[in-house]
Amino acid sequence: MVKSTRKQTSIKVDPEAWESAKEIFAGYGISVSDAINIFLHKVKKVGGLPFEMRDEDTYKEPTKEEILDGLREAIEEVKLAEQGKLKLLDARELLNELQD
Repeated sequence: MVKSTRKQTSIKVDPEAWESAKEIFAGYGISVSDAINIFLHKVKKVGGLPFEMRDEDTYKEPTKEEILDGLREAIEEVKLAEQGKLKLLDARELLNELQD
């Protein structure tokens, strides 16, 4: 008798989500079981959910203008730093500041 190297489990899922996912995964040539294993390995690798979770009712995507404003601000800071009027933090300094 050959022992399975996989753990069999039972989960309850939304049937519509299951069927939709099954079709999508089939397009990649993998089964739902394969996809779940990929997900579990990714969870282990990153030490948590491998995607960002947001409250879709309250999360607001930044507008194009907000993104451009942020980029303009960053460009201005780089220009000021090049003129010696502003000291930009290196990665280590930035991490230290964020931890304080």
